[in-house]
Amino acid sequence: MALFNYAAKEVTLKIVYYGPGLSGKTTNLQHLHSALDPEKTGRLISLATETDRTLFFDFLPVELGKIKDFSVRFQLYTVPGQIKYNLTRKAVLKGADAVVFVADSQREVREANMESFANMKENLLSNNIDPDSIVLVLQYNKRDLPNILPVDELNEILNSSGYIYLEAEAINGKGVKETFQTVTKLLIKDLSEKYKFDIQPPTQPEEAFTAVSGEIMEQPPSYEETNVSEESAVSSFPQDVLEVTVLKEPGRPALPRQETASVKKNIEEPELPRTEELPAYSSEQIDKLTEKLRENTDMLAGIKSAINELLDELKKSREEQKEILAILRGIKINETIEKMKEKEKKGWLAK
Repeated sequence: MALFNYAAKEVTLKIVYYGPGLSGKTTNLQHLHSALDPEKTGRLISLATETDRTLFFDFLPVELGKIKDFSVRFQLYTVPGQIKYNLTRKAVLKGADAVVFVADSQREVREANMESFANMKENLLSNNIDPDSIVLVLQYNKRDLPNILPVDELNEILNSSGYIYLEAEAINGKGVKETFQTVTKLLIKDLSEKYKFDIQPPTQPEEAFTAVSGEIMEQPPSYEETNVSEESAVSSFPQDVLEVTVLKEPGRPALPRQETASVKKNIEEPELPRTEELPAYSSEQIDKLTEKLRENTDMLAGIKSAINELLDELKKSREEQKEILAILRGIKINETIEKMKEKEKKGWLAK
C-alpha cells in the first residue's frame, strides 16, 4: 500500500521479491544494492533465520521525477523461501505494492515453484491484497544451468494471467537490472492511474527509469549477518522499516536515511519555529478520514438546519403571543368601558 508522507513530500512504494528457497531472490537484491547510486540508497539489512534470510533496503530515485510534488521512495524486500517460514513471508507481504516472483528454472524445482506461487497468492489474500490487481512481474532465473524448463512450460504453470516475464541469470547479474526497471515502471504507472496522478518531468537529465546506474557484477557481494529465529524475526518486524542486522558491504560505508530538512551548523540563519512532522498516512487511512469529515460536516449541517427551524418556530410563537396579548388588552379595555357606562347609568338613575 502506497504510503504518503506529507511532511517529507515522499510516497513510499514496497516491492517484495518472492519465490521458492534458493531461487535467487537474495542474489537479486545484493546485486541491485551494489549497483544503485550509493547517495540515494539506504542500508542493506538482513533478517536471517537458520537456513534462509530476509533482506531489505530502500532507495530514493531522484531521476524518476515527482508525482504530485512527491518524491518516490522504493523499499525492496525478499522473503525466506523455505516452507516453514510462512509466518515471516506473510508479514513481509503486508502492505506490498508490487511483487517480483523469482522462479527457479531447474526442472527438479517445478513443483516448488508452483507451491510457492500458490502460497504467494494465499498470503496476499490474507493481507487483503488482490493478487489479480497488484503489480506482478515474473523472473525466470538460472537460465544458465542445465536441465531447465523451457519458458513456454514455465508460462504454462505460472503465467496463466499473462504477466510480464523476464529471463535471468542473477548469479551473473544478467536480468537483475531489467527486472527492477520493469517492476518500477509498472508500479509508477499503476500508482498514477490509481490516484489520478501525473508524473512530473525528471529533475535531472537522465532518462527516467534508468535508476540502476552502476555495473552489475558477475558475482554478488558478500555480507556479514546474524542469525535469529523466525519468532524473534516476526516480533521485531515492523510494517515499513527493518532494524535488525546492518550488512556491511566491503568498501562501501552504510548511508543514513535522508532527512527531510537539515541546516549546516556553520551557516548562520535566523531561528525558525519548529514544526512537528506529521505522520505518514496511507491512502486508505486518508479516504477513511475524508469520509469521517464528510459525515461530520453533514451532521453539523443537519444540526444547523434544525436550529434554524427552532428559531422560526420561536419567532412564530412570539408573534402569536403578541396577538394574544393584543386581544387580551382589547378585552380588558372593553370591560372597563362597559363598567364605566354602568356606573354612569346608575348615577343618572339615582338622580
